[in-house]
Amino acid sequence: MKKILIILALLACGALLAQKKPSMPKFEDDVSFYISFDDETPNADITEGKEKPMLILGKKECVFGDGIRGKALLCGENGSKVRFIRKDNLNFDRPGTLVFFYKGAFKSRKSGPRVFFWGIESNKGYVGQHLANDPKTLCPCKRDLHTMFLYGKRIKNKSLFTKLSAGEPGCEKWHMISFSWAPGQISVKFDQDTEKSYPVPFDLTDADFPAVSFSIGSNVHWEYYLDEFTVYRRRLSDAELSEIYKYYFEK
Repeated sequence: MKKILIILALLACGALLAQKKPSMPKFEDDVSFYISFDDETPNADITEGKEKPMLILGKKECVFGDGIRGKALLCGENGSKVRFIRKDNLNFDRPGTLVFFYKGAFKSRKSGPRVFFWGIESNKGYVGQHLANDPKTLCPCKRDLHTMFLYGKRIKNKSLFTKLSAGEPGCEKWHMISFSWAPGQISVKFDQDTEKSYPVPFDLTDADFPAVSFSIGSNVHWEYYLDEFTVYRRRLSDAELSEIYKYYFEK
């Protein structure tokens, strides 16, 4: 009887440790920045730079809800935007890929402008992604994804438009977006759609974006949840990005 109790205790401890084991992203050896929000803090889980945010806009005490795995950050008018130091975390002097998941809570309002996901916000060089600004009365689930470059000295103002296949049936469900860069090419992937590549007459460099920080999430307008925000120090292939999608959706 005593032996059985010991075995049961060991099994219980093992189960507890398994529950507390932190989640890690796919291809974690290639990650320079990763935040899961599973510990219900705005601190990054993996970083090559600083893990704590330099600034939180909106709700200073971040609000968290159920994520695609673990917890997720609430963004929008009752949520938070989190700003991190770029150095070593997000580097454009080498090819790379940025991946994140979002879930709209769009029924929280009837109209509003864009849904900002992430960006380097500077009037000396901007890059970022958001759901389109217009029409403001149209649910964001029916809008295009915009990848924008603005205010650059070397990179002219440019917007890349990506139609999202989910549409209204995919409203308020979890979705994956990726942004990849390599010499002469920008690529965007939505869920398991084939990655769309945009030839560009420039290579991205850190010098094109002199701001010291990058922002993830939003503290205004439409509400949504953001989760598993990951930056890779290499350009992931379309097949690898599909593996990431399956890693989260096929449990």
